Amino acid sequence: MLKSPIFKFFASLKLAVISILSLATVLATATMLESNYGMRASHLMIYGTWWFGGVLLMLGTNVFCAAMSRFPWKRHQTGFAVTHLGILTLLAGSFITQQYGVDGSLPVEEGKRNSDVLLTDMAISVTTEDGTLLKEIPFPETGLKAEGKLLEIELGPRDKIIVDQFLPRVVSEKSITPSPVPGLGAPAIKVNLISSRFDVSEWLIQTTPEKPAEFNLGPAVLSLAKLWTPDEAKRFLAETPSKSEKKGSPGYLNITYGDRTYRLPIEKALKRWTQLPSASLEIKIERYLPYAVVENNDLVSRSEEPVNPAVQLLARNQAGVTEKHTLFANFPDFNTLHRQKTSTAIPLGIKFRMIAAPVKANEQLAIVGRNRGRLEFASSGPKLYYRSFGKEGGLKGSGEVKPGVEIPTGWMDSKFNVTEWYPAAIQQEKPRYIHFIGQGESNYLSGLHYRRETDRHPATSDSGEWLVEGDVSSIPMGSENWVLHLTKQRLRLPFSIQLQKFILGTDPGTTKAASYQSDVSVVDEHGQPQKTAHISMNEPTTYGGYTFYQASYQMEEGKPAVSVFSVNYDPGRAIKYVGCLLMVLGILLMFYMNPHYWDKILGRRRA
Repeated sequence: MLKSPIFKFFASLKLAVISILSLATVLATATMLESNYGMRASHLMIYGTWWFGGVLLMLGTNVFCAAMSRFPWKRHQTGFAVTHLGILTLLAGSFITQQYGVDGSLPVEEGKRNSDVLLTDMAISVTTEDGTLLKEIPFPETGLKAEGKLLEIELGPRDKIIVDQFLPRVVSEKSITPSPVPGLGAPAIKVNLISSRFDVSEWLIQTTPEKPAEFNLGPAVLSLAKLWTPDEAKRFLAETPSKSEKKGSPGYLNITYGDRTYRLPIEKALKRWTQLPSASLEIKIERYLPYAVVENNDLVSRSEEPVNPAVQLLARNQAGVTEKHTLFANFPDFNTLHRQKTSTAIPLGIKFRMIAAPVKANEQLAIVGRNRGRLEFASSGPKLYYRSFGKEGGLKGSGEVKPGVEIPTGWMDSKFNVTEWYPAAIQQEKPRYIHFIGQGESNYLSGLHYRRETDRHPATSDSGEWLVEGDVSSIPMGSENWVLHLTKQRLRLPFSIQLQKFILGTDPGTTKAASYQSDVSVVDEHGQPQKTAHISMNEPTTYGGYTFYQASYQMEEGKPAVSVFSVNYDPGRAIKYVGCLLMVLGILLMFYMNPHYWDKILGRRRA
């Protein structure tokens, strides 16, 4: 065998030169791809391909055959044999790491624990509205833009989703357009705020009906809300609430039915059936409980103080299908957990949200704050109103706004004008493909375009929707909706990381992050703490073979801090270390056992 032509070819110096030059060329190409398209693209296009493994296999085969061609080895060939063994050991460790290693991230919210590691490979998951996983399909990523029939997802016997475009690097661009359907959409304005010191423009769209849209400019706050009644418009234009305003109002309900959102005052439907405008739906509030508590397995009100407001209501359509709902203002998710049907028919598909009390002008003033003005807008039918508050909370001006007309804010020389206004608008996000990454920029998201195809509605080239990584898309399926996610594949650890405390250090006098650290506990599957650790940018911790590094963090006003850990599991690490040590040892032995080198170094002549 050692003398066969095939073995001599694999042991030849010619193949060694070819293998080394091929590997060098591939690595150089991968480096250029990474600088132009990012690390993930270089992995998809080179490091993670089967042919790159073939290049390494060719090199390993050449090294093995070259070492065996001199078998049995003589004493002075010990260094040669050990060096080649080190190379093979290093390649074996790299193969084990590639096949069985884990490299991902683990976000953990302060005070909570998590065991789901987000991997680098992508997947499309289909869930119900309550989060129940129906199916998860690995997605075939590409390093560059891809088009065609990339993936099919079966939703039913004659219902499927076809993914026809994939963009590995995108940025989301928002567009706001007038709603094509009357009554559908949210108020939106584009405000231009100018003075001798600044000139800024910003869109505001009230996507959440019960909460005004806000934008913080630093010295001023912009907000936009929708007014539902003429009385609300009068209160909005007044500096303080009217004396005749009814005190102790229990609030209202936000009702989403079909494609529209309705606002229903609780008093209007209390103890009587009330029909929603332009809808075949009636609502009756049976009970209003200001301080709802459970006593003797029954929901009662402890007092008239609105500490934990709740309502119990009935909803029915023209077909006589009736549902019973229990809503809590402080716990909006309970509106589905406590729903009960009084018939066996298909659910009506209504979504409720209880708002404990309407927003009053004096409550708005409380959030102005020191050294910060506030400019508020309110949309009421065909009219747009404004009011401007100074830094100390006093009303500086109010009235109706005409698009394109400049109006003083009352803060020094600043003025504003509304350049665009839509009483009902739709906000859309469309991904823009990034071909070459910018200098130092690599944290792009991925996006795909999909089309739904059924027997009744075949997919066409101009149909479909975009789905960006991290976002969700709703798919109507009979009486319920399914949810489509584009996300990373997950690996569940046999233990959890609990974030006890997140510590953010800033540069003196600034809000720029200088350091971030996390105090964590490792909790086993039975909920028992196993280890405590302090993780910082240069101090990882290890447990169960996994190493956790402090990678980044996420902080949003009004929400707990989220610490993001980089998770690494490298089963081939020890083997690679052994391979490196063997290579170093073999090189030293080659110098030590070959007197020819020492003769040259010492200048001696051999006899």
